[in-house]
Amino acid sequence: MLPYTCILLAGDRPGDPLAEIAPKKRKALLPLRGRPMLLYVLETLNASPAVGEIVVVANAVAALEANADITAFTRKRPVRFLEDAGGPAASVLKACETLKGPVLVTTADNPLLTSAAVDEFCTRAARDPGNVVVGLAREKDIRKAFPKARRTVLKLRGGGVSGCNLFAGPAEALSQAAHGWVEVESKRKRPLAFIAHFGAGTLLRALTGMLSLANALDAVSRTLGVRAGAVMLDDPVAAMDVDRLEHVAMAESVLAGR
Repeated sequence: MLPYTCILLAGDRPGDPLAEIAPKKRKALLPLRGRPMLLYVLETLNASPAVGEIVVVANAVAALEANADITAFTRKRPVRFLEDAGGPAASVLKACETLKGPVLVTTADNPLLTSAAVDEFCTRAARDPGNVVVGLAREKDIRKAFPKARRTVLKLRGGGVSGCNLFAGPAEALSQAAHGWVEVESKRKRPLAFIAHFGAGTLLRALTGMLSLANALDAVSRTLGVRAGAVMLDDPVAAMDVDRLEHVAMAESVLAGR
């Protein structure tokens, strides 16, 4: 398996309450147990043999590059920093312009991600026939491990799933998917509006409890013009990104136990 170039999205959304309480109002620099959230993700990627080059993409990216903890990391492990394009999908599209071969995409608000989960996802994604592969975790596993956590869940026949902020595929296919995803990403926290974007039939199946994962992937493939696949991860922590204020204490508790 060739090493994946990792696009690490670290930009800020307007009005993000976590950015408001973070140093320099940058969510990626939010301290967890005294260390920037971004640093945990960088260390995880560095520990994974599946990952080659790391490209951090963010708005005003120089502010992240200048952070003392991030600077100390990049002295030991070179990282490329790239100005974003105003949104996650557009930023992936921009980053892919200079990339070839397999690409992994993840986010700076994924500090609980482990190198084992990255390795498993990349290894299984490389075997998947889909051009673009998404990492998922089962709702039942998340509820068991984190019963009080609020997560965005896509209800499917056979059980709900949540995304793990992990995507992989050839640079060309990811670029094509990102081009189509620009129209979708504003709906990502509204499951029914999100599903409706992929067609009336897909929405009807969802409303009647008949939408399967295979149906959903077929709809995504038709809409984005790529073959879409999924890797179901057994570790529910992989789905626990930090995107709400109440997630901070949960993340620090998990990190304290490592």
